[in-house]
Amino acid sequence: MHTLMDCDLKIPEIIDINDIIRNKKLTVYFQPVVSVSRKMVSGVEGLIRGMNTSTNQIISPITLFDVAQNAGLTLELDRVCREKVIEAFSYLYQQNNDKLLFLNIDASILDKVEGSNYLTNQVKTYEINPRNIVIEINETKVQDNTALKRFTDTYRKCGFMVALDDVGTGFSNMDRILLVKPDIIKIDISLVRNIQNDYYKQGVFKSLVNMSNKIGALVIAEGVETEEEAIQILRLGGHMIQGYYFSKPLEVYNESDIFSNNKIEMISKSFNQYMKKQIREERQKNKQLNLIVNNSIKELVRESCQEFDNKLLEIIWANKIIECAYILDECGVQLSNTMRFYDENEIKENLFFYSARMGTDHSMEKYYYPLIFAKLNKYITEPYVSLATGNLCVTISKIFTNIDCKKYILCMDFNTSDDTYTLELMNDLTKADFILNIKGKSISEINQMINKMNEAIITDSLTNTYNKRYIEERLQVDIFNASNQNQPISAIMADLDHFKKVNDTYGHLAGDHVLKEFVKIAKHNIRRSIDWIARYGGEEFLIVLLNADESVARKVAEGIRKAIEKAKIQYNKEHINITASFGTYTLNSEKMTYEQLIDRADKNLYLAKNSGRNKTIS
Repeated sequence: MHTLMDCDLKIPEIIDINDIIRNKKLTVYFQPVVSVSRKMVSGVEGLIRGMNTSTNQIISPITLFDVAQNAGLTLELDRVCREKVIEAFSYLYQQNNDKLLFLNIDASILDKVEGSNYLTNQVKTYEINPRNIVIEINETKVQDNTALKRFTDTYRKCGFMVALDDVGTGFSNMDRILLVKPDIIKIDISLVRNIQNDYYKQGVFKSLVNMSNKIGALVIAEGVETEEEAIQILRLGGHMIQGYYFSKPLEVYNESDIFSNNKIEMISKSFNQYMKKQIREERQKNKQLNLIVNNSIKELVRESCQEFDNKLLEIIWANKIIECAYILDECGVQLSNTMRFYDENEIKENLFFYSARMGTDHSMEKYYYPLIFAKLNKYITEPYVSLATGNLCVTISKIFTNIDCKKYILCMDFNTSDDTYTLELMNDLTKADFILNIKGKSISEINQMINKMNEAIITDSLTNTYNKRYIEERLQVDIFNASNQNQPISAIMADLDHFKKVNDTYGHLAGDHVLKEFVKIAKHNIRRSIDWIARYGGEEFLIVLLNADESVARKVAEGIRKAIEKAKIQYNKEHINITASFGTYTLNSEKMTYEQLIDRADKNLYLAKNSGRNKTIS
């Protein structure tokens, strides 16, 4: 982006903008965009500095474009800047055709650029594949949403990628992200600066990452200057990093200067060490909170329902780390009062934040329904704002049986405002039911433990294939890669026909066995090293084929369908015959979210099931 340049340099008052444009008196600088997870420089952003014709003094891009705007020459300056950047990149591209060029477009001239083909011709002139070009649009300067939409649609069809720049600052509008559906979102420096010390910035950044993941976009954090900022960006899920921490903008003479960066390995090691420390601290915090909950349960099991309030009050005063505690029945109705340790400086009392009273229905709360519906013994929530106190907290809920042999649910809120990350990490580890003993472990061993934890989170425990969480995280990445490589990607939705009859006739254990056998047959018919299958829900599965067009998808679906039809699945002494229906959809060059791709395949599955079952519709 233009504002990354040295904008505080002293600029002479008289600038001959016509001479600068006519004689292309511009110097190109590149700043690397780094993917730490891949340990590589993924691309470069092209930046421009002008040269004053009378003094040879450097001119910042902000000044250049201000002068050009006053002279009515914004379009002309924009074109010559782009030409200089593309020309300079072409030398790097000859030896590095897998790298990206981030190219700025002045948002105020989108309507003039859209139909001219000038940019397309510039790229063709230097024999650069459009898929290597990321068009950066400064989102805060867009004045015409209609022109923005036409522009992005036009150039995306030509193979270019689109990035929205400076997201998270100024008059940034979230509706433009939905309008443009960018391939890349660049988070502004104002949100990145000192993010390690600002929980609110962390929350906004993480929300932008989550939203980007949902729409299939990558996130680049701009303006990263310190190791601490870089580590936080990685922790919060940022995909790539740009900024002075890795490199200031460079006038490139040798491509090794820009695509080699020894700080990538350094930040990778620092991040691993940081995670190791956080896991160690989390383990201690985890033990402390679990000990409080378990000891509280030991006290409560000996009490009748009528004594719960008194016992909770004793527990609260003995453990002031607890923000509040209350007890629910099996239906989620509060049986005790909400007991808490009052601190007037920390607790907000108003019409929004107040303690729930006896008889309140908690059945829709995040600490109740996952515990009950997933048949867990204990559950810990994500951090959220407590309606009892207005503070950020997590709730640990645990089932216990008291002296009257009745089941109840103990809920304890713990304040996380000063220790958010530790509790977020504890939440992930608790859900995965991992107890990590990291004393004396190397970084490699800790990474293996974390990988095991991650595998458990994305695996369907019954069929030992992937689950819906994996679909949400993986498919959007596959769609992005397919678009970037100009390759088709196909989705197959599969559903076992009349599966309820299998459960009703042979029992649910037999049904579970049939699902496992279906997965075995499906995996046998796909490329294991490239394609993947996940359980979408119940007896429905999603199969994703990479670099596979419609004919391949239909062939694979038909292969699985015929194999299922012929199979005689043996369970105990029974032979179970089943069939399955399939719907496929192939995504070629069009822009689509992962939800839309699944929906298209699912609609074809619906047609297959409603036209007789045991068939494939594409």
